[in-house]
Amino acid sequence: MFNKADAARKKIDTKNGSSVSSSEDFTDESNPTKGYTERREKYTQYPASLTLKRLSLGTKATLVAIAIGTLPVLAIGALAYLVASNSLTNKITQIQQAEANSLADKVNRFMIERYNNIQLISSLPIFTDPNFSNTFSQKQKQELLDKFVDTHKVDTYKVYDSIAVLNLNGDVIAQSQGNSIPNQSNSQDFKAVRQNDRSYISQPEVTKNTGNSTVIIAAPIKRSTGQTLAIVKARIAVKALDNIVKNYAESGRKYYLTDGSEKIFLATDNKDITRSAIATFPSLAQRQAQKKDDSFISVNQADNQQQLVSYSSRTQDGLPNLNWRFILATNTATAFEPQRQLLLTVAVGTGLTALIVALIAVWLAKRTTQPIVKATTAVAKLGLGELDTRLEVQSEDELGILSHNINQMASQLQALIKDQELDTQRAKLLTDITLRTRRSLKVEDIYKTAVREVRQAMKTDRVIIYKFNLETLDGNVVAESITAGLPKMLGVEIDDPCFRERHAESYKDGRVRAISNIYQDASLSNAACYTKMLEKFAVKANLVAPIIIAGQLIGLMIAHHCDSPRNWQQTEIDLFRQLATQVGYALEQAQLLEEVEKARQVAETVSQDERQQKETLQTQLLELLSEVEGAASGDLTVRAEVTAGEIGTVADFFNSIVESLRLIVTQVQQTATQVNQAIWTNSGAIGELTEEALVQAEEINRTLYAVDDMSQSIQQVAYSAQQAASIANSAAQTAKKSGVAMDMTVQNILYLRETVGETAKKVKRLGESTQQISRVVALINQISMQTNLLAINAGIEAARAGEEGQGFAVVAEEVGELAARSAAATTEIEQIVENIQRETTEVVQAMEMGTTTVVEGTRIVEDAKQNLAQILEISRQIDVLVQSISTATASQAQTSQTVSQLMKDIAASSQRTSDSSMRVSQSLHETVEISQQLQATVGTFKVN
Repeated sequence: MFNKADAARKKIDTKNGSSVSSSEDFTDESNPTKGYTERREKYTQYPASLTLKRLSLGTKATLVAIAIGTLPVLAIGALAYLVASNSLTNKITQIQQAEANSLADKVNRFMIERYNNIQLISSLPIFTDPNFSNTFSQKQKQELLDKFVDTHKVDTYKVYDSIAVLNLNGDVIAQSQGNSIPNQSNSQDFKAVRQNDRSYISQPEVTKNTGNSTVIIAAPIKRSTGQTLAIVKARIAVKALDNIVKNYAESGRKYYLTDGSEKIFLATDNKDITRSAIATFPSLAQRQAQKKDDSFISVNQADNQQQLVSYSSRTQDGLPNLNWRFILATNTATAFEPQRQLLLTVAVGTGLTALIVALIAVWLAKRTTQPIVKATTAVAKLGLGELDTRLEVQSEDELGILSHNINQMASQLQALIKDQELDTQRAKLLTDITLRTRRSLKVEDIYKTAVREVRQAMKTDRVIIYKFNLETLDGNVVAESITAGLPKMLGVEIDDPCFRERHAESYKDGRVRAISNIYQDASLSNAACYTKMLEKFAVKANLVAPIIIAGQLIGLMIAHHCDSPRNWQQTEIDLFRQLATQVGYALEQAQLLEEVEKARQVAETVSQDERQQKETLQTQLLELLSEVEGAASGDLTVRAEVTAGEIGTVADFFNSIVESLRLIVTQVQQTATQVNQAIWTNSGAIGELTEEALVQAEEINRTLYAVDDMSQSIQQVAYSAQQAASIANSAAQTAKKSGVAMDMTVQNILYLRETVGETAKKVKRLGESTQQISRVVALINQISMQTNLLAINAGIEAARAGEEGQGFAVVAEEVGELAARSAAATTEIEQIVENIQRETTEVVQAMEMGTTTVVEGTRIVEDAKQNLAQILEISRQIDVLVQSISTATASQAQTSQTVSQLMKDIAASSQRTSDSSMRVSQSLHETVEISQQLQATVGTFKVN
């Protein structure tokens, strides 16, 4: 608290053009460089922390207001971007994954068509029926295979490089045009068909003659009985497959097809062929291990670019498992371009909103920190010792509670200082009474001195000492100090049976009994006689403490308050207990000396008859005296040797006296030391209080100048508050107009969203229509293929009929050509339909992405609308606050003049307090000297 007060004081003095050191500078005037060194070390160790602490309250409040105003806006913008970004990412990933699955389906359809074609060739009668096959020449079979190769093309490229029919020895029975095919008995595909007796599709491999990649499809040719007669083998050019999938290499996308060994056999760039797919995309191995088709982001090791990779391993029913994998990859910069555009839009909108909110927050913070500055100034004054400083509590909010707590803290500090002063006075009082009581060693003098001094110290009406008869525990009043006009109790005998039964033991344990009102105390509810006795002596309240000597209760010291009931404080009870204890010590010392005096008198009255015996014992007595000679010089540790006879008894008695005296001296030494320490402690506190009072007087004079400056600043603040009210009203009107424009924007976006949704539905229905066309084209393709086969069979039958079938052969040939043109036309239609489907899919996906963007834009605009509404409400609240601040500053300008006059009065009071503190300090120094003299006197005794 004092550090903050010092900082505020330093700030005020700097504004006035003066230089005042902090509280740390006053702590060690003998070493002026110590405070500077310590602060420099702290600043070196924690520069950021100290810089933050040295910021003004207005700056801190401004920073907090900016954070509170802008962080929610930034958080909402970031959240909106994250939601929209995740949605776009998922949509882009789903689209490319769908494309990868489409690529897999397209390749699988191509391969199953080739697979069905080979199955069709293997079922032709010209090859399955030996009798029918013998009617055809080798050339006719070659023409048949050539026609089959020519009718299957992709664009202008033939699907099949060659088709051959092999016998079971691997020799060629018939083949299409091209290089002569050698014996195939050692080829892997021929062996696989022979061993498994079923169709076989090889992995892509490079042909040695041409250097092109091909795929081999082989199937057994069987009789109707199931016996294998031959094997048909077709070589498919991978180039034809490349023409089918090349449309997927659009918009920066690349495709990769891998074989069973994970090597790429078909790719957008030929340089990637034969690379390992796992080595190219390291994250691909995990997806393959999980047997999961998925899209992920990976770095392409071939060109070191980050790409969005979609992986598919889909197969087609009715097709042997080829173990082919299909990959589509797009650079992330291209794939996520819409995401970057969304980030730019959200960043600009959020930044503008945050800037507006921050400006309003800064303005509001500067207008709301003034009450806290006042509280800080008040705390600074309290830290400087101006404990009469109070804050005016004008509200019940947190600032009002803070002002109330500061006022309460000031009151508690004042009460604490008063308590310390009372403790000092009680300690001094206890020391004075103890010294006065010990001046006389007579019991009667001790009694009289004790009751007189205790009554004055306790400020009560009567103090008595009640001495017990140790056998019956009744007794009488042996000493009394009383205010004039009250009935006396000296010599009164009191017999209280209840005391013997109930209270004797508790008083032996040192209990002090305090009764604030004899008519209301619970312990006196059944003691009517005791109450009547107290009434007889006009007692309203009393305080009773035991007097104990050597652990034995010998009496009570009682204080009576007769004017009215009295609520005894705990400090008063403790002081009374200590005074009774000191009376007990004094009585014990007097009793011991009295016993010694009696012993001396007995020794002088010894008869003449015992003189001879005394002479006889003289030697022993001299020895005893030599043994106890040290006691005369204060050595209480000496002990006399106890022997038989009277001298032994005297020695034993002397040892007891010395032991008792040693205990008394020990207690006196301890008490003197404690009193001396307490006085020194209080002396230091009073000295510090004196110094603080002097400092307060100087600081109050400086504060007078600060109050004058504060009055001028308050007038300037009032003028600024009026201008701020006008600005806040203008900001509110602007926010209302922005809200209307935002509503119109939301309506237009909703209308655009409905239009895009309707367009997407129509495009989806167009896609469904193209799927129907695709099914019709597939049906036509199948019909043309069957027509072609029928034309081939018809040509075969016409050839068998000879000249009579020549006309029918011409018709069959024309039908075959027509079927071939139909197949080519259906292929073109299928390609066109696929392009329409792909473009329709892209349009639908673009519509969905547009719809998503519109939805996110609507949400962002709604958030912006809500933020504008909040800004409008804040502007209204700011307007109200500014009006109240303007009114408050006007009243504060008047109050500051009154405060200036009060500060002058406080300066005069502080000077008087300083003078009083100096006088108290001098008095304590004199008390210290007396206490040291007592300690020196007692120190002459040796007790250890």
